[in-house]
Amino acid sequence: MSEARDKFGNIEAVRASARRNAPDRYYAALFAPPAVRDDLIALAAFDGEISRIAPLVSDAMLGEIRISWWRDALLGDNSELGLSGNPVLDQFADVMRRHTLSREDLACYLDAHVDALFADPPRDDAALNQSLRAIDGTPLAFALQILHGPLDAAGRDLINAAARASGLTRIALELPYALAAGRSPLPDNRSPASSDSDWRPQIGWLAEEARASLAAVRRQLAGKPRVFTTALLKLALIEPHFRALQMARHEPRRDIVDIAPLTRLWRIARAHWIRAL
Repeated sequence: MSEARDKFGNIEAVRASARRNAPDRYYAALFAPPAVRDDLIALAAFDGEISRIAPLVSDAMLGEIRISWWRDALLGDNSELGLSGNPVLDQFADVMRRHTLSREDLACYLDAHVDALFADPPRDDAALNQSLRAIDGTPLAFALQILHGPLDAAGRDLINAAARASGLTRIALELPYALAAGRSPLPDNRSPASSDSDWRPQIGWLAEEARASLAAVRRQLAGKPRVFTTALLKLALIEPHFRALQMARHEPRRDIVDIAPLTRLWRIARAHWIRAL
């Protein structure tokens, strides 16, 4: 039984949030050592709560207000005063303290989510990569720190490659939501010439770049302890996602791609058992 469960006794509410809003991270956490399993589930639940804000809100300012609430609760002057009553917030705040997760990285993560709410696309490829490192890399880095401890230079390089692979996949999957909200998730030089253009070439570029980054992750995992793979198990779903996204009948502007829960679990379990993404 983890320390988080002993202290708060409401891990089931956190588990439910993680299953609902971050199923890939939730399933990956199930294969972590028991001592940190609930900590990773709390991280998954927190990331899921933040990531679901953009699809839910009809106005970017409303999303910014929601994210500001989490920022104030976790990073504000009163963040150490006690329980908030929100199970996900309280569990994740405890995980932050016990594992000494970076408050600066968390602030960058929240800032990047706010920026993504608004219509302006990333300025260029460098800005896109910065966003991917913040939004997608931060939860992966936190997971690896929970499992293994502070990251060295090699660990940070691994997380950067994993963030790009995971983030480009996320952009491809969220494309219908972003376009419906009037947002382009890619820099102008990567986007179609007009808003009504076919996005299939962009899906092809995203797939090519994500697979190249995933190949880099696989190379860097060679010889590393098993927990490094455990921290990145959600990357095992990149290939099936892009296979669905690149089917001839798929319409990137309209169609939502999802993977059945049992298929998600099987892919992640297989990656865990064979220790390969």
